Amino acid sequence: MYVSMYVFLVFKLSFWQDNDSNSLLGGNVVGISVGNMPVHGLPEEERISITFWHHLLPRNLTPTCVFWDVGSKASHPGKWNTSGCEMVQEEHQITCFCDHLTFFAVLMVSSPEIDHIHYEYLTIVTYVGCIISALASFFTIFFFLCSKKKQRDHIVYVHMNLLWAIFLLDMSFLIAVPLAPTGGDAACKAGGMFLHFAMLACLTWMAIEGYSLYRLVVEVFNSYVKHLLLKLCLVGWGLPIFIVCLIFVIDQSHYGPFSFKIYETAGEYTNSTICWITKKEINNFLNLGYLSLVLFFNSIMLATMVYEILKLRHREHHWGYVVMLLGLSCVLGIPWGLVFFAFASGTFKLVAVYLFTIINSLQGFFIFLWYLAKVLQSRRSNSMQCTTSNSLKFQSSSTSI
Repeated sequence: MYVSMYVFLVFKLSFWQDNDSNSLLGGNVVGISVGNMPVHGLPEEERISITFWHHLLPRNLTPTCVFWDVGSKASHPGKWNTSGCEMVQEEHQITCFCDHLTFFAVLMVSSPEIDHIHYEYLTIVTYVGCIISALASFFTIFFFLCSKKKQRDHIVYVHMNLLWAIFLLDMSFLIAVPLAPTGGDAACKAGGMFLHFAMLACLTWMAIEGYSLYRLVVEVFNSYVKHLLLKLCLVGWGLPIFIVCLIFVIDQSHYGPFSFKIYETAGEYTNSTICWITKKEINNFLNLGYLSLVLFFNSIMLATMVYEILKLRHREHHWGYVVMLLGLSCVLGIPWGLVFFAFASGTFKLVAVYLFTIINSLQGFFIFLWYLAKVLQSRRSNSMQCTTSNSLKFQSSSTSI
């Protein structure tokens, strides 16, 4: 029996339109057929062997053997698929073993810097950090409310509002992750809106922190604004509510389940889902733009405060105040800027993501430590004043005797 076999190369990629079409090794697609007879499910010893030759490959690209899976709809002609194919890679050649006949190619896939192992570690760090931060924020607010001494300084109330925003952000994140696969569409939309509101509120109150600390250090209580705390609350909570409601009114589908890839290997991945913003443009332009403005504003405020303190040469321990202000960078959200290093690649990106996750998930805990240090310092100062006063009274009484 005579069986005709046709082997041909396709050099033009106009038909093979897929998200990864421009990543084909050498731009070559090999098609193999035996007449008009479909062939699939070949045993291992009878699989088709196709060899692709190449030069030195870039480190950030990983080759994967794929075939063209024809789509069922005219609007979607097909996509590249890896099932039924195995790859053996040597120094200058790649051999694909497949159990069927169709169009084959080698797809160059970007190697993921964050695979499923690091994703699991980052998830654990985030959950533990959010729980610690939420508890620390709650107890700080609780101790403040139970304090018998009435605070006259509005900056302390700004701290408490920021802690409320951090507490809401931690809790909303802990809810949004498990809510996506288990809750309904309406619940996931609500969870995504709540998470977005909490994040915007946290960023807004960090900007208000920068403004309030600037007034405290630079203006030194020389200016008085009527109902300042009320106005700050209207901005800190009202602006995030307005933004979230505006996005929801424009299109309700902007909130809901958001899927992202978790790579098992360079070519294989699973999808994970969280209740968040479904449109990437909103996250990339609105959220990152808003974060950039807050970081830029707080960086200017922090630099100005450090400069003003350094000018006070007659004061002792001025470097201690500088260190204190630099420590307040966590309060002002400066470490949030690490998120922009996530657009890098390689080990640098991985380190930046870990630092961002650890520092920012514990932001509420850091503020708790800072607030605790302020309380202890205040009590120590009051104790010293009391001791000095008693000493003066004792000297006065001794003199009179």
